Amino acid sequence: MTFRTVGSRRLGRGEFISLDRVHMIGPAGEKIRRDVIRHPGGVGILPLDGGDCIFVRQYRVALDRDLLEIPAGKMAAQTEETEAAARRELLEEIGATAGVMTRLGAILPSPGYTDEIITLYLATDLTFTDPEPDGVEEVHAEIVRIPQGDAIAMVQAGDIGDAKTQAAILLWHSQRGETS
Repeated sequence: MTFRTVGSRRLGRGEFISLDRVHMIGPAGEKIRRDVIRHPGGVGILPLDGGDCIFVRQYRVALDRDLLEIPAGKMAAQTEETEAAARRELLEEIGATAGVMTRLGAILPSPGYTDEIITLYLATDLTFTDPEPDGVEEVHAEIVRIPQGDAIAMVQAGDIGDAKTQAAILLWHSQRGETS
């Protein structure tokens, strides 16, 4: 009773993702075709400074609106370590370096159509300098500080819609006794 991949064909490639058509055989011998977005993976970082969580409000083209999110980004290369990518993104987006970086976990944002894995970190003991934006959205992003209790309440109320941000806050909140 397993699914077996019997072939795959590249349908297209973007700047950092590709689209594959995957051919499989199902448990009862049925032929199945699925389209899969191949993604290099990403990181998300929940920076805590004093009693505040630090977020970025930036434009997202797929939704054609600004979203409040934790600093995050894609892996620069398949060989890049997730913590190194998290440290890079933290500096790019909010101009911070973390004295302590704690892994919160990893999420699969949409496994029905992409193989993306986002590794989440908690960043503490922060030192600030100027951000080093990578891309026009980051250049025009706004850094937003929200008290920790308010951030948790915003997730619970549905006021933060970004899944990686929700997951990072909830993972941190559930592990507070161990990581803060």
